[in-house]
Amino acid sequence: MALPEYQIVVDFVSEGEVANLVKGFIEVKGKRVRFSGVAYGRFGGQNFSPQFSKRARDELTRLTGDFPKFEEDMQMRLVRGEFEAKPGKDEHHHHHHLGEPPA
Repeated sequence: MALPEYQIVVDFVSEGEVANLVKGFIEVKGKRVRFSGVAYGRFGGQNFSPQFSKRARDELTRLTGDFPKFEEDMQMRLVRGEFEAKPGKDEHHHHHHLGEPPA
């Protein structure tokens, strides 16, 4: 079963030495589901560990039909830079791809 089309929007990224806190939302089937996570990529390759509340996980299971498959697809998209970066009202845009040094 194929996953439905969805968009990843990142609206906050902290700037850390080894890892960054990332927050945003998934837009799927007209719904927005929040996520947070840790992006790291300085040692051993790039990676992203998304975190979802129980409610968000249940909603994404309902919307995508396969949460583990969705989570893996989302991780790969984030590592490849396939997301939209929209800083929040009080945030400045400091986007950089995982594994690349900050500008």
